[in-house]
Amino acid sequence: MKVKLRRRKLVLPGLCTQRPDEEFVLENNESGIILHRAKPDIRKVYIEVTTRCNLRCKMCIRNAWDEPLGDMDEDTFEALLSQLAELPELTEVAFGGFGEPLIHPRIMRMLKAINALGVKVKVSTNGLLLDEEKAEALVDIGVEELVVSFDGATPKAYEAIRREADFRQLVENLRHLNEVKSRRNSPFPRIGIEFVAMRSNVGELISLVKLAKELQASFILVTHLLPYTEDMVGEILYSRDGDAYTFPVLPGWPLMSGGWLLWGTVYLPRSRWGAERRCRFIRDKATVVGWDGKVSPCYALMHSYPYYIFGRRKNVTRYILGDIHEQSLAEIWTSEEYVKFRYQVRNFRFPSCVDCDLGDTCDIRENNEGCWGWNPSCADCLWAQDIVQCP
Repeated sequence: MKVKLRRRKLVLPGLCTQRPDEEFVLENNESGIILHRAKPDIRKVYIEVTTRCNLRCKMCIRNAWDEPLGDMDEDTFEALLSQLAELPELTEVAFGGFGEPLIHPRIMRMLKAINALGVKVKVSTNGLLLDEEKAEALVDIGVEELVVSFDGATPKAYEAIRREADFRQLVENLRHLNEVKSRRNSPFPRIGIEFVAMRSNVGELISLVKLAKELQASFILVTHLLPYTEDMVGEILYSRDGDAYTFPVLPGWPLMSGGWLLWGTVYLPRSRWGAERRCRFIRDKATVVGWDGKVSPCYALMHSYPYYIFGRRKNVTRYILGDIHEQSLAEIWTSEEYVKFRYQVRNFRFPSCVDCDLGDTCDIRENNEGCWGWNPSCADCLWAQDIVQCP
């Protein structure tokens, strides 16, 4: 059988079950040769249509980065749309990232165009811009899921975190959305709630469960804080080697991840650093497209910023695997660099910087470099520990 390795051909009789036109990426290692299939099998795409936002949340990445703000322009979106249509296994497109999608002037046109592809469409939002017109449009378009940030169940707690936000307006927006759904006899969009757990707000979680039920939410996704600034380090609830925070037993649901409720599901994060590591972006065959058309493998690597991992500062540099203006998304996904990156992360060929005996004597990890020769490093990724979660 002939297998194309870029411009070379290799006869591999043992792979008789493979198609003659199937492509592989070849990698040499100490054990021999590894052949990685290069298939355009992307299933989920995250789109960051803007890096602008209408709020100034105290735990936001904006408090630490200096990247330019921008919106995805029409040419970039049209290029992306045509490339998404060519992906044979695509099932879901999520609008999110580190900006507020509903602030984009053409967001509804974008949602409608993506929905026409026949895939699940999801939006992550702070919900403050969800006025009557947008609520009607979301239902008309058929957006399947709307994940709303709620970091408090009372105006005082919520507005202390979500600066310039109006708790009562947010609640009213979601109630109106439910009214529109009821009038149209539509279950969509289902409402989900995302809660960033911190020392200052974790006591709100019990009341949030009750509020979520009133708002007819389908689930609550609880995630721990990723501190981007030193002043937020004291807010973390997870532990490296000490006593980890235990989430309270809430009325009506058991203390377990994914516990079934009468009205929905609660997803809890892990609270202790452990040996098990898994990347949901790799597992779900997901990729991220930034507002400028550049492609990154995950949320953690889609921007340049500092953050603090158990009090230690780390500087992340944006990791770009391609640009949809220069290559198609399928070509980027099946490129040698991206294929090998997914293999490395899937098998976690990285040390655990958190557990490393070198401690503060190592200056490599500060810049997110890998001491095993692969950059960037995923060696202390909180997403891979299920400590930080995203929709």
